[in-house]
Amino acid sequence: MIGAASGPATARPRPRLTAPVLVADVELAESLSRASDLATGLPTPDSHARLLVRIHGHPLGTIDVSRDTLAPRDLSAIVWSELAGPIRRHFETSHGRIVDEIPQAGFGRTGSDSCSWRAAVMEPVPSAAIVINTCAASESLVRAIKTALAQDYPDFRVVVVDNRPAGSGIPNLLAERFGGRHDIDYVSESAPGLGRARNAGLAATGAEIVAFTDDDVVLDPSWLGWLVAGFGASDRVACVTGLIVPLELEVSAQLLIDEFSGFSKGYDRLIWDADAHRLDHPLYPYTVGIFGSGASAAFRRTTLVAIDGFDQHLGIGTPSVGGEDLDLFVRIVLGGNQIVYEPASLLRHAHRRDMRAFERQVRGYGTGLTAMLTKHVLSDRMTRWEVLGRIPAGFAYALSPRSPKNQRKPREFSLRLSLLEWAGMAYGPIGYLRSRLAG
Repeated sequence: MIGAASGPATARPRPRLTAPVLVADVELAESLSRASDLATGLPTPDSHARLLVRIHGHPLGTIDVSRDTLAPRDLSAIVWSELAGPIRRHFETSHGRIVDEIPQAGFGRTGSDSCSWRAAVMEPVPSAAIVINTCAASESLVRAIKTALAQDYPDFRVVVVDNRPAGSGIPNLLAERFGGRHDIDYVSESAPGLGRARNAGLAATGAEIVAFTDDDVVLDPSWLGWLVAGFGASDRVACVTGLIVPLELEVSAQLLIDEFSGFSKGYDRLIWDADAHRLDHPLYPYTVGIFGSGASAAFRRTTLVAIDGFDQHLGIGTPSVGGEDLDLFVRIVLGGNQIVYEPASLLRHAHRRDMRAFERQVRGYGTGLTAMLTKHVLSDRMTRWEVLGRIPAGFAYALSPRSPKNQRKPREFSLRLSLLEWAGMAYGPIGYLRSRLAG
């Protein structure tokens, strides 16, 4: 066995990372000796890698390691010290066995079927659609479509929604790169706004489950299968979101985005609703960051249609800048339905590389949040007083250095970035009203 003691795991302080950071997977079904090959991608002894640790494809957590800790024995000790709990729980739950160390040759593939989404989805599987929203022909869009088409789910179509059809060049790109495919649908939506574009994708499919993502992602092969599996948690599940990890961490802006945005919601399945599964927090359910992201979310089509889909006045491309997914998550919970966060559904997101783009993103997060809250204040009297009554707690959460939100911010997150975020929050109500006036 690789030297992993069977006693209680001890926490190891995470190393301080500077770009570039190598991003890679470690599969515990295989020998950790394979990870030694990663050292060639680390130019200096103090270079670091962020490793997503998986067993039979199922993500268990991440570890940050330097080049000199990639030897199998060292890496095994680190993996066990940080992830012994998740490893043990996984094997007890999925395999009915107790493990106390990592075998030298890895755990092997025996029993991997019990880790598959197929074990959690009853036959016949529901029909599904993957809606990819975009506004420009690009290689990242081609990559996203290819990984969508490569899903191991048996019954689905890909719907590409073009939100800038006049000059995007997307029809030509689809014809040139995917002309022989009959499982891709092209949808044109000339009115700008991510909410409108997502509704156009929804209207273009009759699939039972509709999954939404963006054009700057790489989908894991079982991303869709695990989203569908999440609906088996209960009859009340209307939405399932998935785990988002970085595709690369090559520049400082990408490190900041990954630490600030909180894309990852952890590695345990979570259920959210308005009663038994609620967060003990004065802002809930308007603590929308806990639910997941619209870049990795699937919905029961009947439920989404019944609540009129996404708000067309929210989202990138409108004066509201964002908030269309946040608004929908809140409406689902307040409507008596459930949201499941399923980390086995995994995609990799290409974070922006430019610091100016990151600054715009930070401001946009603030704008989208308060635009969404403004929409709920204006919706009806009961909701208005419910939201307004939470404003003091909201200000404390946004501004207090002791709030979980601000404690999560990396040290490199400057006062300038905080001011941009707060400026976005101040503009959000104006942005939403402008969007409403624009129709």
